[in-house]
Amino acid sequence: WNAETLFAKESDTLKKMMGVLLKVPELRENLEAVTGKEGPNGDKLALILKDWVSGASIPDIAQRYFSKDGRSDTDTLTECGRNLFGKLTQTAAWGLGALLSITGGDIPEEERQTLNNLASRVYYGVTDENAIALRLLGIPRMAAEPLAAQMRDNAQRPLAEIRDALRSADASFWDQALGSGKGQVYRRVWRVLEGLD
Repeated sequence: WNAETLFAKESDTLKKMMGVLLKVPELRENLEAVTGKEGPNGDKLALILKDWVSGASIPDIAQRYFSKDGRSDTDTLTECGRNLFGKLTQTAAWGLGALLSITGGDIPEEERQTLNNLASRVYYGVTDENAIALRLLGIPRMAAEPLAAQMRDNAQRPLAEIRDALRSADASFWDQALGSGKGQVYRRVWRVLEGLD
């Protein structure tokens, strides 16, 4: 268990973990559905998760792993969404949490707290601990990490405090984190979803 390398391209640890999860009957069906007719493929599952957590866009993931001859772009995106959100992220997040509970008994408590967020990274598609809190508050995945870098230390703050900081943040704060124009769009969407605008 190493939070720094689990999602790294050169590490094969996640592939091995996916292989273990593929042996669990309750998880196998969802995980095999993601790989299609290729059968159990821990390597493909690990590669998809690594791209997801590392911030690859949905169209990129769809093209890389779900594109097939004769399948339209719309069908490819639909298949990606169905498998990524409906099967892989939920099943893998639960499975990694369960694996940690089973095998992580000797891990020191401080390190274990960091590792406990690995499942959240998989579920929300972010690498940064501070971005998890923003995802919990409804910040879109592509905006969560830049905003987390701007806000710093979200992992140690209560969610209500983070929400208040976002609500009171002016347009320039969002623009500094996400770029001019983009920040305005994300801010506006989030404020509408929060019922503020």
